[in-house]
Amino acid sequence: MIKKIRPLHFAVLVMSAGLAVLSGCARGASAKNTPGTGGAPGLADISVRASAVTTGPLAVEHRASGTVKPVMQSQVASQVGGIVAKVLLKAGDWVDEGGLVILLDDSQLQLSVRTAEAALENARISLATTQDNTSQASPKLDYQLRSAQAALSGAQRNYDAKKALASQGGATTAELDQATSSLQTAQANLEAAKSALDQNQKAGVQNLAQLQLAVEQSGYALEQARLNLEHASIKAPYSGRIVSINPMPGEFVGPNAPAFVMAADEREVDFSVPPADAASLSLGSAVSFTLSGVSSKLAISRSPRVPVNGVVPFVAAVPRSLGLPFGAVGTVSYSLVLASGTLIPTGAIQTSEDQNYAYVIEGSKALARKIQILAESGDSAAVSGVESGSVVIVNPPPGLMDGSGVKAVAGTEGGK
Repeated sequence: MIKKIRPLHFAVLVMSAGLAVLSGCARGASAKNTPGTGGAPGLADISVRASAVTTGPLAVEHRASGTVKPVMQSQVASQVGGIVAKVLLKAGDWVDEGGLVILLDDSQLQLSVRTAEAALENARISLATTQDNTSQASPKLDYQLRSAQAALSGAQRNYDAKKALASQGGATTAELDQATSSLQTAQANLEAAKSALDQNQKAGVQNLAQLQLAVEQSGYALEQARLNLEHASIKAPYSGRIVSINPMPGEFVGPNAPAFVMAADEREVDFSVPPADAASLSLGSAVSFTLSGVSSKLAISRSPRVPVNGVVPFVAAVPRSLGLPFGAVGTVSYSLVLASGTLIPTGAIQTSEDQNYAYVIEGSKALARKIQILAESGDSAAVSGVESGSVVIVNPPPGLMDGSGVKAVAGTEGGK
C-alpha cells in the first residue's frame, strides 16, 4: 500500500534537504583551508605502502660454470728407453714424492755402468804411467845436459891453450884444427842436450794434460751411465694421485715417452667470465661454488685478465677440507657492484616529463623528491637525491600529489 504525502509535509522535506546541502558546502570550504590536507580537500589521509631506505652498494649476482681441477697435473716421461719390467701402482693410487711407479729392465744399463767404470780405471792408469815415465826421464836428461856443459868447458879451455901456443909457434896447425873441431862438437852436444830436455818437458806437459782430460771424460761417462740406471726407476716428482698409466709390463718405452699422468691433491675451480665482469674481480675476491645443491665459499687465487675466446679465465682455490671431486662441474656465483648510493625499491621511482622522482614521507605528507638513477638491478635501484633513513612510498596510488596527506599502512617497512 502506497502512503501519500501531504503537501505540507512535502514542503518541510524539501526545505530540510536544502539546508543539508548548504551545510555540506560550508564544511567543504572549511576543510579546504585546513593545513595538512594536501590536494584532496575534505578527505582522510591516503593509505600508502612505505619503505625505509639506506645508503650502500647495489650489487648483482652473476653465475658461470666452474670445473674442479687439480692445481698441478703432470705427464711424467721416461728419461731412458727400455722394456717395462714392473708397474707398481694403478690409476687412483696415492704416491708420495719420489715413490716408484714404473720399473724398467736395467740389465743393459748396469752393464753400461760397469763398462764406464773400467774405462775410467784405464784412463787413470795411463795417466799414472805417463807421469812416472816423465818423472824418470827428466833426471837423465838433466845429467846429460850437465855433462855436455862440462865437455864444452873443457873443449873451450883446450882450444884457448892451443890457440895461444900456436901464436908462439908451440902448437902445430893440425893440433889447433883438432882443438877447434873438439870445441864445435862439444857445442853441438850441448845444444842437443838442451833440446832433448826441453822436448821432454813439453811432451810431458801435453801428454799429461790429454790424459787428465781423458780421465775427466771417463768420469763424466760413468756419471751418465749411473744416472741412466737410476732413471730406469720412473718415480713421482711430487706427492699426488695417479691419474693414468700408459705402458704395461713387457712394452717398450722410448726416451721422453709418456709413462704416467699424476695430479697434486690440491684442487681449484676454473671458470670464465665476460670481459665486462672481469674488471670487478681480482685476487682474493669472494665467489661461491655450488655443487649438487651445496654451496662453498671460495676466493680467487689467479686472475690472468687476458681474454681467451672472448671470455676471461679465473681460478678459485679450494680448501683441502672440502674434498670436491676432480672433474666435477658446478655453478660459480659472484657479486658485482653496479653503483653506490641510496637504495630504494624500483616501485618507488616515478617519472614525469623525463624527470625521475620519488615520494618521501615527511610529517605525514608525501613530498616529491627529484632523483638520479645510478643503477638498477631487479626490484632495487641505487639513486641520488634521497637521504639515507628516509621513508619512500612504494607504488604510489593514483591521484597522489606532492603535499598529499598520507598514512603508511600497517606491515610496511619503515611506516609512520
